[in-house]
Order: sequence, then structure tokens, then C-alpha cells
Amino acid sequence: MQRPHNPMPESRYEVLALFTGSMVGACLIVMGTGPLLPFLESSFHLAQTQLGVVLSVQLVGALATTWIAGMLTDRFGDKLVVLWTGWFMGLSLIAASAVPEFGWLLFWLFLYGIGFAAVTPAGSHAIVFFFRKEERGFAMGIRQCGMPLGGVIASVLLPAIAAHFDYRWAVAAAGIATIVTSTIASALYREPTELEGRRSSVRAMLAEMVAMLRDVRLVYITITSMVLVSAQVAVMGFFTLALVQEASYSIARAALMFTIATAGAIAGRLSWGWSSDHVFRGSRAVPLALVCIVSAVTLLLIAYVTPATPAWWVVALAFFAGFSTIGWFGLVVVALAEIGGDEHAGSALGAGLTWCFAASVAAPMIFGAIVETRGYPFAWLSTAALLAFGVAPALLASRVAHQFARSARAA
Repeated sequence: MQRPHNPMPESRYEVLALFTGSMVGACLIVMGTGPLLPFLESSFHLAQTQLGVVLSVQLVGALATTWIAGMLTDRFGDKLVVLWTGWFMGLSLIAASAVPEFGWLLFWLFLYGIGFAAVTPAGSHAIVFFFRKEERGFAMGIRQCGMPLGGVIASVLLPAIAAHFDYRWAVAAAGIATIVTSTIASALYREPTELEGRRSSVRAMLAEMVAMLRDVRLVYITITSMVLVSAQVAVMGFFTLALVQEASYSIARAALMFTIATAGAIAGRLSWGWSSDHVFRGSRAVPLALVCIVSAVTLLLIAYVTPATPAWWVVALAFFAGFSTIGWFGLVVVALAEIGGDEHAGSALGAGLTWCFAASVAAPMIFGAIVETRGYPFAWLSTAALLAFGVAPALLASRVAHQFARSARAA
């Protein structure tokens, strides 16, 4: 099918820059939760399981509305959805910073999560349109760098604000940044007519999403993504705290290691995306299987970190933890978007990422509960074993994708 002509004069790289910037702002708090956990622990005297809830509750909101966010992106286009959800997230975080009770903090973080559901579909839709297939992996990798780049900024900025003022000022700063970046992206993005949205009925759009859920390629990719996101949220939420409690690191030193991990995630999202385009010839599934293997080995080694572990080794593990357990997400996003195509990318992302968010909600609480009962080493080893399970569905997805491609060529 011939790609529709883009009547807009801006460069596709402008589009990429705008939506990457909006993702950086929107991800500050979700990526900065780990470095802020020591401040929340001291402010509210929380147990490990409760600390896991701080991250989980953000993802519960995303879980509840990801499928809606995908449909809204198809229905109204990227421009409006980025603006609406950016303001919704930002105001929720500002409200969260104004309440001193832990329960109300969780409530406003839940509302933030509802807006966060649209961060991936809104913008990824445009990437699929503006970039050719042989460029999408790398382009989506750049766009998905917004999340770890937000983590780098958050790991440096938010703990510093919390240390000098209070965690509430850090949360408010993240909210303001979210509003500013989403407004800039929406104001400067000149949306092509083809992406302004389809005036389909809600029933028709729900039918499309159900059809997507029956696509065996989407099923296999989603299973692997659920495994990988479980490891991702464990690293995001507990890596900093584990270094403080298990390796006797100061909060500042542990936050630095988290910064190194997020830098590794940026390298990973670029590398995995580029390799899927050029090394694996457009396959997104085979590199996902490799990510599972690298992640499993890395977490296996992290399980044995102690106060006696050399600093250079911890730096290397932090980098590869980010490179693998956080660096993979762009592969899944472009895989799901390509399954949906230009018209249904939002629905495909909504269908697959709903299950992905479901895993991300449960994983921090389960990981925290394992830490309380069996300790950090056992929790990291259990996560490594789970990652080994994710290899098979990724390879099956690759096999099915080849069958689809052969059938399409024969037709």
C-alpha cells in the first residue's frame, strides 16, 4: 500500500524531536520514583511492599485506560491527545505535591497514571506514519529514549530538590515540566490531515481492538513484553534502594548508579532499535529474545552485589541493567504499531500495552513482597528466571511474522 503524501513542510525529525520532548517531561515522575523512594520512606515510614505500591499505583491508572488512550489517538490524532493528557498529568502531580497524607498522594499518582497511558500511543502513531519501515526501529528507539532520558534528569534533579526542600517540591517540579513539554509539542506539531483522526464509532473501534487481540503476533510479543516490563519496573523501583540496603551505599551514590542505568537505557533503546532495522532486517522479535537473555544474566549478577563488590563492577552492572531491562521498550512499541499499521497503530498499541501495564502493576508489589520474605538476592534471581521464560514467545513471534510475510508476498 502506498504511503499517503505528507502535506506538511516540517522535517520528520522535527516531529520526532517534539514527541521525544513530550515523553521526557511526562516520564520524569514515573522514572524518578525509584530515586525518591528513600525520601518517601523516611517521610511516611513505609514498608517495602508499600514502597512498591508508590510505583504500582501510577501504573494502575495507566492499566485502566491504555486501551482507551490507544483508541483516542486513532480517533482524535496525536496533537490533541498529547495536549489533553499532558495537562491532566501535570495538574495531578501538582495536586499530589500539595497533600501531606500518603493515601491522597497515592490517589493523585493514580490519576497521573491515567494520563500516562497515552504517552506511548500518542506520538508513536506519528512515527509509524513519517518513517519508512527500515528506519522505524531506530526512530522509535530515539523517541523511546525520552523515558530513560527523563530518568537521567529525574535521578539528578528530583533527589536534589527533595534533599534541599522536600519531596513535594520535587513532585511539583515534575508536574510543571510535564505541562510545559506537552504544550510545546502540541503547539509546534503541524498534524497531517491523514493523522487528524478517523470519525469511527466507539463500537467500530472496540471491534478493531478485539480483532487486534486475536492476532497471534501481537499475543506472542505481548507475552514477552509482560516478562520484560516486570524486570524493568523492578530495576526502576528497587535498584536504588537495594544498593542502599544491601551494599551500604549512600542515597547520593545509589542515585548516581541509577543515573548510569538510565544512561545505559538510552544506549540500549538506540542500539536495539538500530540493530532491529539493520542487523535483524526489520525483525523486532529476535532482538527481544536477546534482550531477555542479557537481562537475565545481568540481574543474576546483581543478586550477588555486596558492600565488598568493586565500584567499577557495580557501574558496569548498572549500565547493562539499563541497557537491557529498560532499553528494550522501543522494540515492542514499533512491533505493535507495525501490526496495526498507519490506521490502527493506536488500537494495536492500546491492546498490547494494556497487558504490559497489567504486569507492571503487579510486579513491584510482588517484588517488594519477595524482598520482605526472602531478601533482595532471591528477588533478583526470581526475576532472572522469569526473563528466561520470555525468550520462547519472542522466537515464536518471529516465526509467525515470517509466515505472515510469505503469505503477503504470495498474495
